[in-house]
Amino acid sequence: MANPLVRDAVRATSFHGKDGLGDSHLPLSRIRRAEKNALDTISEELTSSKRRDLSIICTGPLTNIAALLTSFPESAKMIKEFVIMGGAYGVTEYGVGNVTSVAEFNIYADPEAAKIVFESRVPLEAVGLDVTMIPKNQLTLTEYAVVKKSKGRVAAFAATILNKNIHKHRIFALHDPMTVATKVRPSFFKFANYKGQVEIKGEITMGMTVADRRERPPEGKMQGEEMLICESVDSRGFKRLFLDRLTRA
Repeated sequence: MANPLVRDAVRATSFHGKDGLGDSHLPLSRIRRAEKNALDTISEELTSSKRRDLSIICTGPLTNIAALLTSFPESAKMIKEFVIMGGAYGVTEYGVGNVTSVAEFNIYADPEAAKIVFESRVPLEAVGLDVTMIPKNQLTLTEYAVVKKSKGRVAAFAATILNKNIHKHRIFALHDPMTVATKVRPSFFKFANYKGQVEIKGEITMGMTVADRRERPPEGKMQGEEMLICESVDSRGFKRLFLDRLTRA
């Protein structure tokens, strides 16, 4: 879906470039066309699966997933889990917003969609800015040089799309690779259980993800839905995995 459920689109062109890939000028394919949309693809995958074993890793705004849940309600019972790159929960000192002081981009871009996903009762794991923005978890210029020197096509393309930002900021957060890595090497990540919510009405807090971090909330007063939030990462192991996979391709 090209736009959020109810709001105007928010783009990150100032960071990701006009083409979304670091202004790398990747040419459009003249050969392949999308045969069906994302909702049809996911629905077909769900209905063809005989077991409730499909994990969906979400690395952008949650518009497509929310549309799936509202147009195909029974899908919630067919999905094993959602693993989302999104949110800033305050479970580490880095869990603050990157669009506003409290809101992370993927949630901010479509908070109504995020609210639907959070309240879907599908098991939810979140990898937020709390861990992706920890400096030791980010790609350094030295590590970028390793990628750039690699001979593979994927590494070469990664070096191209990273080039502008990593030289500007001298470090690059690996939000999406880290989220995928939680399923590749679960032992590298520590999650904790919280009650989570998404703010959709706040004048200055719209898109904020709120985790109830109180040790002793009043009886029956914990708010939000059960979810797992990533609190810590084996930085060395994750970076080694990331660089190994990228430079081999």
